[in-house]
Amino acid sequence: MTPETGTAQPAKLDVDVRVYPSKEEGNLLAFASVTLGGCFAVKGIKIMDGEKGAFVSMPDRKDSKGEYHDICFPTTSEMRQALHTAVLGEYQRVMELLAARSEKARPSVRDALQNTTKAAEPPAPDRAKVPKQRKTDKGER
Repeated sequence: MTPETGTAQPAKLDVDVRVYPSKEEGNLLAFASVTLGGCFAVKGIKIMDGEKGAFVSMPDRKDSKGEYHDICFPTTSEMRQALHTAVLGEYQRVMELLAARSEKARPSVRDALQNTTKAAEPPAPDRAKVPKQRKTDKGER
């Protein structure tokens, strides 16, 4: 604590972020969980798509008047910026990883079946390599 203000000096916290992409359509892109300094977890963070791009929405609740209020939130602009940067950075990393996986995706069942069917069929004979058969004399049998 500093003697002048009675508040603790901000310490650089280790921020661990987990992102869970949403499968729903709409403005919700993903959910996130954050662990601060290995000792305080925040769950229910939302990554939303807005007019100016993706943004972080802290966990909130609706009061009796229908208004939403954040349950927990950064109290300094530096911490808010650090938290948003960490969450959006992890979101981008996860989405790039998912995109790379989908490019390397296994073939569909239909493609796999077609490939095995083609492999099971004997190749058509090449007419140039097939020896000509002799015509047999009607007397020979």
